[in-house]
Amino acid sequence: MPFAPCLGVKDTAVSKAFYEQLGFTVDSRTATETDDIHMVLFDGQFCGMLYRHAQLENWLPPLQGKAIGFTGMFYLEVENFQAMLDTCAAVTDIIRGPSADHTGTREFYIADPDGYIIGVNDAVSRRNSDLVGQH
Repeated sequence: MPFAPCLGVKDTAVSKAFYEQLGFTVDSRTATETDDIHMVLFDGQFCGMLYRHAQLENWLPPLQGKAIGFTGMFYLEVENFQAMLDTCAAVTDIIRGPSADHTGTREFYIADPDGYIIGVNDAVSRRNSDLVGQH
């Protein structure tokens, strides 16, 4: 796990349901009443955490009073781009795309219930893009 986000969210139940509708697995075995943190996996791979913001502020005091969210986005690479696009479109708004970037990689963007932006990239078109062997 070289880099993984821990997203402070308003309501972990709402966020958990959202991500599960998109095909993620949310493992809540570590969640307790006082430590409401959930592990998020995609295709069996760990990719981040959901943590109730009010508790995250207590756990990491420099976050107290900070707004939920951030400026930036997270990327998820999927093998079946069209299936993920169809799933996302049934659950939430596509806020950009689908389109191809300057390398030919297909992508689209959605926002989760707390405003975090997720860019979904097509693994197949990325493998056939100008990025092969670079990243």
